[in-house]
Amino acid sequence: MKKLLAAIAFCTAAAVQAEPSLIVIIDDVGNNRSLGKRAVELPGPVTLAFLPHTPYAAKLAEKASDLGQGIMLHAPMANETGAKLGPGAMTEDMDQQTLQQTLKSSLDAIPHVQGVNNHMGSRLTQKEDSMRWVMDVVSARGLYFIDSLTNPASVAAKEADHAGIAVARRDVFLDNDRNDEALQGQFDRALEIAQRRGHAILIGHPYPETLDFLEQQLPGLKEKTGVRLMRADRFLMQKQWQAGERPEELSRLQLDISGS
Repeated sequence: MKKLLAAIAFCTAAAVQAEPSLIVIIDDVGNNRSLGKRAVELPGPVTLAFLPHTPYAAKLAEKASDLGQGIMLHAPMANETGAKLGPGAMTEDMDQQTLQQTLKSSLDAIPHVQGVNNHMGSRLTQKEDSMRWVMDVVSARGLYFIDSLTNPASVAAKEADHAGIAVARRDVFLDNDRNDEALQGQFDRALEIAQRRGHAILIGHPYPETLDFLEQQLPGLKEKTGVRLMRADRFLMQKQWQAGERPEELSRLQLDISGS
């Protein structure tokens, strides 16, 4: 029976591998209840990145879990401009114990958390020691990491890879410009990357314009474009399995794929 399940899972995973995937991540969830609710209720599997210690993060993460969405900590990290980071900020002047305790507290504030990405972080993600300390915590909790790549000099993904963490990098920001034409252009760019390379990671925010756009674009995406939506955790699990890194996850992967 186990061999049969393995064969079914292999065929399913092989078929999915041939399908390009779009991983949609919505950052900055937790400060606004109504916009956060719309983000959590987006059609299709998406991943929500919650700011820690914000008024609505915990309740919205519970709802996201109930709806089968992906859940991340959007971890505030020091930036080059000095922009305000909010609660849970990690900065370059923190020693290892302080930084790691800050991260642990932020993770504890988000129910059902599966992974981490950086909120801002153009300064901190360049610091090898700080990123190593971050990845120690991420690894110990069995989470994944997405480098939002707010600075091309980021070493976050490299340190995550060194720590053996499932990791990927952001490809496209959706909504730096929120007019319809700009949103469509960035979305099309992400689809082109997915179709050419096999996957793309697209990051947006819970702006009304972004949510309006995604509520129109996501339904029937696979039928319209041949690109399937996928949660970040399931994408990374599939990626690891295909690389032969986690063969023990075979039947779980098959169940995840069939349910996504």
